[in-house]
Amino acid sequence: MSRPARGPFLSLLGIFAICQRAYVTLWRQPVLLISTMIFPLIYLLLLGNSLNRPLRSLPLAVVDEAKNSLSAECLRGAAALESGRQLIRLQIVENRAEALDALRRARYKGIWVLPPGMTRLGPAPSFIGDNTDRASYDVLESALRDLWLEVSAARGGVPAAPAARLEAYPYLDYLTYLSPAVVCLAIFMGSMVSGGLQVLEDRMFGYHEGYLVTPVSTGTLVAGHIIAGALVASIAGGAVLVALLLFAPVSLSGAAGISAAFFTVFLTALAIAAVWSLLFARARRASVLRGMFGIINAALFFPSGALYPVESYPGWLRALSTIDPLTYGLRALRDLVLRGSPVSSCYPPWIFLLTFTLVCGMLARVFFRREI
Repeated sequence: MSRPARGPFLSLLGIFAICQRAYVTLWRQPVLLISTMIFPLIYLLLLGNSLNRPLRSLPLAVVDEAKNSLSAECLRGAAALESGRQLIRLQIVENRAEALDALRRARYKGIWVLPPGMTRLGPAPSFIGDNTDRASYDVLESALRDLWLEVSAARGGVPAAPAARLEAYPYLDYLTYLSPAVVCLAIFMGSMVSGGLQVLEDRMFGYHEGYLVTPVSTGTLVAGHIIAGALVASIAGGAVLVALLLFAPVSLSGAAGISAAFFTVFLTALAIAAVWSLLFARARRASVLRGMFGIINAALFFPSGALYPVESYPGWLRALSTIDPLTYGLRALRDLVLRGSPVSSCYPPWIFLLTFTLVCGMLARVFFRREI
């Protein structure tokens, strides 16, 4: 006679059983999974074109290699852009290579290089911009070009040498720029179907009570729902990511980068599934999901910077974006997919997503315990 399962093995069996049931339920309703992939494309193509607001606090690195009176005037003009128009957040960097490395890690939106021997007749300043964010790139380039024309015009009537305009990455069209946001929205929709909706249906039809008459603990129940929701959401987000890799001109290459992108999708799905489990830990009716979907969507998706640069948000919205898991998933995907950054650039977002998942999971366990 075999011994009954106990301890961690029992927890793993419980998680596996909950996940299996979630997949069987979803398999019988394939339209839900398909809709999670189609809806983000329609959503972003329509809504992504309707947002516009003045850009603010864009991080700009200035490398002063000239160190003459003309470069000093350029620095004063850049400081005026920071204090007056509040367009930029100025950072003086001594080394050009250091600034370029930081640009590729998304610490700056652009670099303004004041070259050695700079005069009003040439060589002129060079702007190297992060063209993965087209809105920021165009606004910064235009402002710095106007600044150079203003500074150089003060030296006489002879036309000044034109400023150089460079792009840090290959040209990205609109759909390619929005592609990481599409992946994150697919994750959000997939976790809503398999996370939030599954939790509510299990409670409404009495499955939770059935689980709890077994030796399965509430912690195992919460973990099972989170992992099941994360895996299904990862399928939705992964499918969109595969389509992106096949058809979009992205910078992602190599096994390490591709693996990191899929791992980012999974960690983001875990975090969002944990949010759904926490929010609906005590809900009993599906109407709660219908009533809260719009609010949760707005609270998670828009502050993430999916459609507009986070730096230009008002202070309260930037604060919300710092605790939004989609912000970190989107940042890691953009670094990998659009900028071709090294995998190490994803470590901070990964740590946040794992920590966020653990905190939400522990809180959800507390609420489940209180409810049942």
